[in-house]
Amino acid sequence: MMLELYNNYPAAARMFHQADQVLERSASALCFEGTQEELNMTHNTQPCLLAAELAAHAVLAEFGVKPSAVAGFSLGEYAALTVAGVMTPADALRTVQLRADAMQAAVPVGQGAMAAIMGVSAEEVEAMCATVAGGYVIAANYNSPTQTVVSGDVAGVDAVLALAEQKGVRAMRLNVSAPFHSALMEPAARKLEQAFPGIPFGEPTVAAYMNVNAEPLANAAATAGLLVRQAMSPVRWQQTLQNMWRDGIDTFVEIGPGSTLSSFVKKTLKEAAVCRVENQKTLEEALSMLGVQV
Repeated sequence: MMLELYNNYPAAARMFHQADQVLERSASALCFEGTQEELNMTHNTQPCLLAAELAAHAVLAEFGVKPSAVAGFSLGEYAALTVAGVMTPADALRTVQLRADAMQAAVPVGQGAMAAIMGVSAEEVEAMCATVAGGYVIAANYNSPTQTVVSGDVAGVDAVLALAEQKGVRAMRLNVSAPFHSALMEPAARKLEQAFPGIPFGEPTVAAYMNVNAEPLANAAATAGLLVRQAMSPVRWQQTLQNMWRDGIDTFVEIGPGSTLSSFVKKTLKEAAVCRVENQKTLEEALSMLGVQV
Protein backbone atom coordinates (compact mmCIF):
# COMPACT_ATOMS: atom_id res chain seq x y z
CA MET A 1 0.00 0.00 0.00
CA MET A 2 1.61 3.27 -1.26
CA LEU A 3 5.09 1.74 -1.59
CA GLU A 4 5.66 3.17 -5.08
CA LEU A 5 5.04 6.73 -3.93
CA TYR A 6 7.21 6.15 -0.85
CA ASN A 7 10.09 4.89 -3.00
CA ASN A 8 9.83 7.56 -5.70
CA TYR A 9 8.90 10.75 -3.87
CA PRO A 10 10.72 12.13 -0.81
CA ALA A 11 7.59 14.05 0.22
CA ALA A 12 5.69 10.77 0.65
CA ALA A 13 8.59 9.18 2.52
CA ARG A 14 8.81 12.16 4.90
CA MET A 15 5.11 11.85 5.70
CA PHE A 16 5.41 8.15 6.48
CA HIS A 17 8.49 8.77 8.64
CA GLN A 18 6.58 11.44 10.57
CA ALA A 19 3.70 9.03 11.09
CA ASP A 20 6.09 6.40 12.46
CA GLN A 21 7.54 8.93 14.91
CA VAL A 22 4.20 10.31 16.06
CA LEU A 23 2.57 6.89 16.47
CA GLU A 24 5.73 5.42 18.01
CA ARG A 25 5.39 2.33 15.81
CA SER A 26 5.94 1.59 12.15
CA ALA A 27 2.81 2.51 10.25
CA SER A 28 4.93 2.45 7.10
CA ALA A 29 5.92 -1.20 7.64
CA LEU A 30 2.26 -2.10 8.14
CA CYS A 31 1.31 -0.30 4.93
CA PHE A 32 4.08 -1.87 2.85
CA GLU A 33 4.41 -5.33 4.42
CA GLY A 34 1.36 -5.90 6.64
CA THR A 35 -1.07 -8.72 6.00
CA GLN A 36 -4.67 -7.99 5.12
CA GLU A 37 -5.65 -9.35 8.53
CA GLU A 38 -3.34 -6.87 10.26
CA LEU A 39 -4.53 -3.95 8.15
CA ASN A 40 -8.19 -4.82 8.82
CA MET A 41 -7.68 -4.30 12.57
CA THR A 42 -9.19 -0.91 13.44
CA HIS A 43 -6.15 -0.14 15.63
CA ASN A 44 -4.05 -0.28 12.45
CA THR A 45 -6.53 0.63 9.70
CA GLN A 46 -7.26 4.21 10.68
CA PRO A 47 -3.72 5.56 11.33
CA CYS A 48 -2.33 3.67 8.30
CA LEU A 49 -4.98 5.09 6.00
CA LEU A 50 -4.42 8.60 7.33
CA ALA A 51 -0.66 8.32 6.80
CA ALA A 52 -1.24 7.02 3.26
CA GLU A 53 -3.69 9.80 2.41
CA LEU A 54 -1.41 12.54 3.74
CA ALA A 55 1.54 11.03 1.85
CA ALA A 56 -0.40 11.06 -1.43
CA HIS A 57 -1.40 14.66 -0.82
CA ALA A 58 2.20 15.62 -0.08
CA VAL A 59 3.21 14.30 -3.51
CA LEU A 60 0.45 16.23 -5.25
CA ALA A 61 1.44 19.38 -3.36
CA GLU A 62 5.01 19.04 -4.63
CA PHE A 63 3.61 19.18 -8.17
CA GLY A 64 1.77 22.38 -7.26
CA VAL A 65 -1.70 20.85 -7.01
CA LYS A 66 -3.77 22.84 -4.50
CA PRO A 67 -7.40 21.96 -3.78
CA SER A 68 -10.07 24.63 -3.69
CA ALA A 69 -12.17 22.41 -1.42
CA VAL A 70 -11.72 19.17 0.51
CA ALA A 71 -13.88 16.42 1.98
CA GLY A 72 -13.07 13.08 3.55
CA PHE A 73 -15.18 10.00 4.19
CA SER A 74 -15.26 9.08 7.90
CA LEU A 75 -11.60 8.64 8.87
CA GLY A 76 -10.71 10.60 5.72
CA GLU A 77 -12.28 13.69 7.25
CA TYR A 78 -9.16 14.00 9.40
CA ALA A 79 -6.98 13.98 6.29
CA ALA A 80 -9.22 16.62 4.71
CA LEU A 81 -8.99 18.83 7.79
CA THR A 82 -5.22 18.46 7.80
CA VAL A 83 -5.00 19.50 4.14
CA ALA A 84 -7.24 22.47 4.97
CA GLY A 85 -4.91 23.57 7.77
CA VAL A 86 -7.40 22.87 10.56
CA MET A 87 -5.19 20.17 12.13
CA THR A 88 -1.47 19.48 11.99
CA PRO A 89 -0.44 16.04 10.69
CA ALA A 90 0.85 15.13 14.14
CA ASP A 91 -2.37 16.11 15.92
CA ALA A 92 -4.44 14.31 13.29
CA LEU A 93 -2.41 11.10 13.62
CA ARG A 94 -2.55 11.09 17.42
CA THR A 95 -6.28 11.82 17.40
CA VAL A 96 -7.03 9.14 14.82
CA GLN A 97 -5.13 6.53 16.85
CA LEU A 98 -7.22 7.46 19.89
CA ARG A 99 -10.36 7.39 17.73
CA ALA A 100 -9.54 3.95 16.33
CA ASP A 101 -8.91 2.39 19.72
CA ALA A 102 -11.95 4.07 21.29
CA MET A 103 -14.21 2.86 18.47
CA GLN A 104 -12.95 -0.70 18.82
CA ALA A 105 -13.44 -0.63 22.58
CA ALA A 106 -16.95 0.86 22.35
CA VAL A 107 -18.56 -2.40 21.23
CA PRO A 108 -17.12 -5.88 21.93
CA VAL A 109 -15.96 -7.69 18.79
CA GLY A 110 -18.77 -9.78 17.34
CA GLN A 111 -21.60 -7.67 18.78
CA GLY A 112 -21.77 -5.02 16.03
CA ALA A 113 -22.03 -5.22 12.26
CA MET A 114 -22.46 -3.19 9.07
CA ALA A 115 -23.88 -4.07 5.66
CA ALA A 116 -24.15 -2.35 2.28
CA ILE A 117 -27.59 -2.25 0.66
CA MET A 118 -27.41 -1.70 -3.10
CA GLY A 119 -29.72 -0.85 -5.95
CA VAL A 120 -32.41 0.91 -3.92
CA SER A 121 -32.87 4.42 -2.59
CA ALA A 122 -31.75 5.60 0.83
CA GLU A 123 -35.40 6.14 1.72
CA GLU A 124 -36.15 2.46 1.09
CA VAL A 125 -33.18 1.43 3.24
CA GLU A 126 -34.39 3.73 6.03
CA ALA A 127 -37.83 2.12 5.77
CA MET A 128 -36.28 -1.34 6.06
CA CYS A 129 -34.40 -0.28 9.20
CA ALA A 130 -37.59 1.15 10.68
CA THR A 131 -39.32 -2.22 10.47
CA VAL A 132 -36.68 -3.99 12.60
CA ALA A 133 -38.01 -4.77 16.06
CA GLY A 134 -35.52 -7.28 17.41
CA GLY A 135 -32.35 -5.20 17.30
CA TYR A 136 -30.82 -1.80 16.61
CA VAL A 137 -29.89 -0.71 13.08
CA ILE A 138 -29.74 2.62 11.22
CA ALA A 139 -28.70 3.94 7.83
CA ALA A 140 -25.13 5.03 8.62
CA ASN A 141 -23.37 5.82 5.32
CA TYR A 142 -25.24 7.55 2.50
CA ASN A 143 -22.69 6.64 -0.16
CA SER A 144 -24.44 7.21 -3.48
CA PRO A 145 -27.95 7.21 -4.99
CA THR A 146 -27.80 3.42 -5.17
CA GLN A 147 -25.77 2.43 -2.08
CA THR A 148 -26.52 2.95 1.60
CA VAL A 149 -24.70 1.23 4.45
CA VAL A 150 -26.51 0.19 7.62
CA SER A 151 -24.89 -0.16 11.04
CA GLY A 152 -25.99 -1.54 14.37
CA ASP A 153 -25.97 -4.64 16.53
CA VAL A 154 -25.73 -8.05 14.87
CA ALA A 155 -29.43 -8.81 15.36
CA GLY A 156 -30.50 -5.56 13.74
CA VAL A 157 -28.18 -5.84 10.75
CA ASP A 158 -29.09 -9.50 10.26
CA ALA A 159 -32.75 -8.51 10.21
CA VAL A 160 -32.14 -5.95 7.45
CA LEU A 161 -30.11 -8.49 5.47
CA ALA A 162 -32.96 -11.01 5.75
CA LEU A 163 -35.47 -8.38 4.67
CA ALA A 164 -33.29 -7.43 1.72
CA GLU A 165 -33.15 -11.07 0.65
CA GLN A 166 -36.94 -11.33 0.86
CA LYS A 167 -37.29 -8.23 -1.32
CA GLY A 168 -34.70 -9.40 -3.83
CA VAL A 169 -32.44 -6.46 -2.93
CA ARG A 170 -28.69 -6.89 -3.24
CA ALA A 171 -26.96 -6.65 0.14
CA MET A 172 -23.55 -7.53 1.54
CA ARG A 173 -22.18 -7.71 5.07
CA LEU A 174 -19.04 -5.59 5.41
CA ASN A 175 -15.73 -6.84 6.81
CA VAL A 176 -15.52 -4.34 9.68
CA SER A 177 -14.86 -4.81 13.37
CA ALA A 178 -17.38 -2.36 14.81
CA PRO A 179 -20.75 -0.71 14.03
CA PHE A 180 -19.34 2.66 12.96
CA HIS A 181 -21.42 5.85 12.68
CA SER A 182 -24.21 4.60 14.90
CA ALA A 183 -25.33 5.47 18.42
CA LEU A 184 -23.34 2.44 19.63
CA MET A 185 -20.22 4.57 19.05
CA GLU A 186 -21.21 7.14 21.69
CA PRO A 187 -18.53 5.93 24.18
CA ALA A 188 -15.89 6.59 21.50
CA ALA A 189 -17.36 10.00 20.76
CA ARG A 190 -17.11 10.94 24.43
CA LYS A 191 -13.43 9.96 24.54
CA LEU A 192 -12.78 12.19 21.56
CA GLU A 193 -14.70 14.97 23.27
CA GLN A 194 -12.36 14.71 26.25
CA ALA A 195 -9.28 14.88 24.01
CA PHE A 196 -10.26 17.79 21.76
CA PRO A 197 -9.71 20.66 24.26
CA GLY A 198 -5.97 19.94 23.98
CA ILE A 199 -5.90 20.34 20.19
CA PRO A 200 -5.39 23.81 18.68
CA PHE A 201 -7.70 23.74 15.65
CA GLY A 202 -6.87 26.31 12.97
CA GLU A 203 -9.17 28.22 10.66
CA PRO A 204 -9.78 26.34 7.37
CA THR A 205 -7.75 27.70 4.46
CA VAL A 206 -10.13 26.10 1.94
CA ALA A 207 -13.73 24.89 2.15
CA ALA A 208 -13.80 21.68 4.20
CA TYR A 209 -17.12 19.84 3.82
CA MET A 210 -18.07 17.89 6.94
CA ASN A 211 -19.66 14.43 7.16
CA VAL A 212 -22.34 15.33 9.68
CA ASN A 213 -24.05 18.16 7.79
CA ALA A 214 -22.48 18.01 4.28
CA GLU A 215 -21.61 21.72 4.55
CA PRO A 216 -18.27 23.55 4.77
CA LEU A 217 -16.76 23.98 8.23
CA ALA A 218 -17.76 27.46 9.41
CA ASN A 219 -14.78 28.10 11.67
CA ALA A 220 -12.19 26.43 13.87
CA ALA A 221 -14.43 26.58 16.93
CA ALA A 222 -17.00 24.32 15.30
CA THR A 223 -14.50 21.52 14.54
CA ALA A 224 -14.53 19.58 17.80
CA GLY A 225 -18.31 19.37 18.05
CA LEU A 226 -18.68 18.16 14.47
CA LEU A 227 -15.98 15.50 14.89
CA VAL A 228 -17.57 14.25 18.11
CA ARG A 229 -20.91 13.94 16.33
CA GLN A 230 -19.27 12.33 13.30
CA ALA A 231 -18.18 9.30 15.32
CA MET A 232 -21.79 8.35 16.11
CA SER A 233 -23.72 9.95 13.23
CA PRO A 234 -24.32 9.00 9.58
CA VAL A 235 -21.82 10.02 6.90
CA ARG A 236 -23.79 12.13 4.40
CA TRP A 237 -21.42 11.54 1.50
CA GLN A 238 -23.89 11.72 -1.38
CA GLN A 239 -25.18 15.07 -0.11
CA THR A 240 -21.60 16.27 0.43
CA LEU A 241 -20.74 15.57 -3.20
CA GLN A 242 -23.93 17.24 -4.39
CA ASN A 243 -23.22 20.31 -2.26
CA MET A 244 -19.66 20.55 -3.56
CA TRP A 245 -21.00 20.40 -7.12
CA ARG A 246 -23.56 23.06 -6.17
CA ASP A 247 -20.69 25.25 -5.01
CA GLY A 248 -18.75 24.90 -8.28
CA ILE A 249 -16.49 21.91 -7.61
CA ASP A 250 -16.43 19.84 -10.81
CA THR A 251 -13.15 17.90 -10.51
CA PHE A 252 -12.52 15.34 -7.76
CA VAL A 253 -9.19 13.72 -6.85
CA GLU A 254 -9.31 10.72 -4.51
CA ILE A 255 -6.09 10.36 -2.53
CA GLY A 256 -4.98 7.14 -0.86
CA PRO A 257 -5.58 3.43 -1.42
CA GLY A 258 -8.46 2.18 -3.52
CA SER A 259 -11.09 3.69 -5.78
CA THR A 260 -14.24 3.45 -3.65
CA LEU A 261 -14.81 7.19 -3.36
CA SER A 262 -14.15 7.70 -7.06
CA SER A 263 -16.95 5.23 -7.80
CA PHE A 264 -19.29 7.13 -5.48
CA VAL A 265 -18.50 10.39 -7.31
CA LYS A 266 -19.20 8.75 -10.69
CA LYS A 267 -22.52 7.36 -9.46
CA THR A 268 -23.58 10.63 -7.84
CA LEU A 269 -22.23 13.28 -10.25
CA LYS A 270 -22.39 11.98 -13.81
CA GLU A 271 -20.64 15.02 -15.32
CA ALA A 272 -17.81 15.38 -12.80
CA ALA A 273 -14.17 14.70 -13.69
CA VAL A 274 -12.66 12.08 -11.41
CA CYS A 275 -9.15 10.74 -10.85
CA ARG A 276 -7.21 9.23 -7.98
CA VAL A 277 -3.66 8.97 -6.61
CA GLU A 278 -2.44 5.70 -5.15
CA ASN A 279 0.68 4.72 -7.11
CA GLN A 280 2.87 5.94 -9.95
CA LYS A 281 0.38 5.06 -12.69
CA THR A 282 -2.61 6.77 -11.04
CA LEU A 283 -0.44 9.77 -10.11
CA GLU A 284 0.60 10.27 -13.73
CA GLU A 285 -3.00 9.89 -14.90
CA ALA A 286 -4.19 12.43 -12.32
CA LEU A 287 -1.50 14.97 -13.19
CA SER A 288 -2.35 14.60 -16.86
CA MET A 289 -6.05 15.13 -16.22
CA LEU A 290 -5.28 18.17 -14.07
CA GLY A 291 -3.06 19.65 -16.78
CA VAL A 292 0.13 19.51 -14.70
CA GLN A 293 3.38 19.28 -16.65
CA VAL A 294 5.65 16.51 -15.31
